[in-house]
Amino acid sequence: ALYPIIPPFIPMLKNIKVWKKNYLEWRNTFPTNPIIPSGLENVTVHYAKYIRLPRINFFDSEGWFAYFALKKYVKKFSNLKDTIIHGAWIFPAGHAAELLSQKYKLPFIVQLMGSDVNYIKLNTPRYRLAKKILNKANKITSVSQVLIDELVNKKILKNSKNTSLTHTIYNFSKFSITDKQLIKKDLGIEESAKIIFFAAALRKLKNCDVLIRSVVNLLNKKNNVILLIGGAGYEEDNLRQLVENEKINNNVKFLGNLDEDSIVKYYNSADVFCLPSKSEGLPNVIIESLLCGTPVVASSVGEIPHIIEDNINGFLVEPNSVESLTLGLANALNTKWDRNFLRESVSFLSVNNVLQEYDMAYNDVIK
Repeated sequence: ALYPIIPPFIPMLKNIKVWKKNYLEWRNTFPTNPIIPSGLENVTVHYAKYIRLPRINFFDSEGWFAYFALKKYVKKFSNLKDTIIHGAWIFPAGHAAELLSQKYKLPFIVQLMGSDVNYIKLNTPRYRLAKKILNKANKITSVSQVLIDELVNKKILKNSKNTSLTHTIYNFSKFSITDKQLIKKDLGIEESAKIIFFAAALRKLKNCDVLIRSVVNLLNKKNNVILLIGGAGYEEDNLRQLVENEKINNNVKFLGNLDEDSIVKYYNSADVFCLPSKSEGLPNVIIESLLCGTPVVASSVGEIPHIIEDNINGFLVEPNSVESLTLGLANALNTKWDRNFLRESVSFLSVNNVLQEYDMAYNDVIK
């Protein structure tokens, strides 16, 4: 597993006033002592530490640094028979996988995760390198069909023949339904209040400011609403100022970065989870929310429309539209939801089903 040892110092310097929040966001993603995922305690996980330079100018170098970091571990294995290199994200892991494949004559897979595809602009060095990597790959998998289609539309891939879906594995036992009122009481939240929960990095891309303005509209219509904001990032100060300017301090709480146990509690306390992003792939948070029996209001972008259906397990809204988001939230808050049905709506992502997707992809490569 790749593990960058240098924080994103260029964004930190560009936003010097909030450098600490940027650093904490990075550290939360890459803790000093990496956590072994639940269920993998008996699996040996090596964390290959590598240097990450600013991706705008050094995206190709990052793949080389990742390659040299991983090479140290690959050299330790005497028998590489039936070995497959799996790179999640095109950069740097997919690039490193391609380089390792050349060195050791091993097949490799590149898994598309979201922004790695969304941010590729036509006829740029990044575009040309992505095209080279993906057309050499023995297999391309993706968490979303939308990402595969985008690669074909951008002419990075000629067609989708060598592709398949491999979704993220979700912890169904961890993200489960618990008593909403007991959780509200435990968190000190008024029982009659309607809770809107947001959890993401506090960046402009996530449109949390649009959500805050939508909450203002709901409050103006005499709704007893509390917005809980989980996450950290460079936009936090601007968002706090917006809350101050709108005089809704009593209705908005900033929670900071949340560990897994805490986020499960907040999903269960919420009457609706909201993700109003400008763009997404297949965000984990909407799946986690549904597993906890909480409906989702989210932008109709990326793979989200393939998961969220209006009035079935949530509502889709237009990105960047306060009016559309306000209506979606109002509809969700006024709908009586069957929490068990909401959880069942993502049962196709069960561990067994997702493992079968990976088995099929790996078998395609080694057969």
